[in-house]
Amino acid sequence: MFEGSLRLHQYQQASSIADTAWRRWPEAIDVVSMQCTLAFKAGALPEAFALLDRCLSASDYRAVDRVLFRTGSRPRDLYQSDEVFRSLSQRADLDFTRRSYALVAEAYLILRLKNAARAEELVAALEDRAEKLRSNPATTRCSQSNRQNLGKLYVSIGSALYHLALLQGDMALMARCWQRLADFSQAIDREHMNADALFRMSSNLGRGLALGFLLDPRHHGGVRVDALALLSAWVSANAAGLVTRRHVKGRTPQENHLLFLEALRDSCEELHQAGGSVTPQACRHWARLLNHSSERSLTDTIATLVQRQLTDPEP
Repeated sequence: MFEGSLRLHQYQQASSIADTAWRRWPEAIDVVSMQCTLAFKAGALPEAFALLDRCLSASDYRAVDRVLFRTGSRPRDLYQSDEVFRSLSQRADLDFTRRSYALVAEAYLILRLKNAARAEELVAALEDRAEKLRSNPATTRCSQSNRQNLGKLYVSIGSALYHLALLQGDMALMARCWQRLADFSQAIDREHMNADALFRMSSNLGRGLALGFLLDPRHHGGVRVDALALLSAWVSANAAGLVTRRHVKGRTPQENHLLFLEALRDSCEELHQAGGSVTPQACRHWARLLNHSSERSLTDTIATLVQRQLTDPEP
């Protein structure tokens, strides 16, 4: 009932459930986990971290997962959320995947805070993790479920990195992000990769493949053609092999990934065919598809950049 209340954003009901449970079973780890989640949401960080210590000593990660993956379970104050993510990313009692997702969550927060110094630190930390995953054969064939899947983590890191690249105007980083995700899309072992995780990562991987349109062809050759070909292949693979396999435990992802991928492919084709005659409206539509963050100013940055890349004369 507590999880269901959080999922439906019924936080008053969640609080009532936790209070009732605490009066009956104050030492139960289920109750400690509930209280920890509500303390994080309320911004009562000393209490939340003390409760979290108790949870993790009992190998209970539910409070961590809620604050990482449910925005409604985080403090409203952005700086408090930043403190939470920094702390989680450094905890030795958390696994590599959760520490990495804490960095991903902080990266999207830093886009809103526009903290350039911290953005540089996050780029270094996330690229280090991306390279570790890139060199791990299990990343392209991971059978673990959604939140523990190494392939999905790799794509999430790549997505966070390209948003930071846009914030910093770092085109070299953008190119590295595109290359990693382009290579990954071709290396995936569909027979072994968890199908649900693969479906859930599909939109972000599609965005990563479309990044090729932001790269200067004077330095990256036929990158637009490559990007469109890879994205078209990815859309076809999703349409053929993933839609019918995405049901897990009676639940499906909220986002219609296939519909999004088709819209992104069509937008890329429009940009490619228009070339130097591309319209600002087409660029802005494409930019909205590519911006997966809540920092809307990045949409203008993306639209301006892609229009410049398409309209600048090639040598």
